[in-house]
Amino acid sequence: MKPVIRKPINDPILSFFDDFLTNQLAKVETNQLVVPAVNIKENDKEVIIDVAAPGLSKKDFEISVENNTLTISAHKEVEKVEEGTNIVKKEFGYENFQRSFTLPEEIFDVENIKATYKNGVLEIIIPKKEEEQKKVKKIQVS
Repeated sequence: MKPVIRKPINDPILSFFDDFLTNQLAKVETNQLVVPAVNIKENDKEVIIDVAAPGLSKKDFEISVENNTLTISAHKEVEKVEEGTNIVKKEFGYENFQRSFTLPEEIFDVENIKATYKNGVLEIIIPKKEEEQKKVKKIQVS
């Protein structure tokens, strides 16, 4: 691998993001960091978090809420390589990850959170409290 020659960045904010992204990409390349992508959707009644987590099963996940923080984690044992098989490079497969989201207690009904795992996507449905559902006001754009 060729070394990358980089020009110094004088702007401290750009420099921070540049360093951060470079470090994160380096960790991904060396398989030290595995953070699945999420999509977050909201409607009048709930918030839905979809977590891209292919290759896992339902038993690999742990989901908890503590001090208004929803934590999603997964742990999967590394698969054993069959004898006589030579792996040239191995990149796929989630082994461990953790993502956390803050949930304002006054808005969400944390007692009724539901989760399903299907086709490589973990879907977490977080219902809003009834009084919050009534507070939603639609604004017409003119």
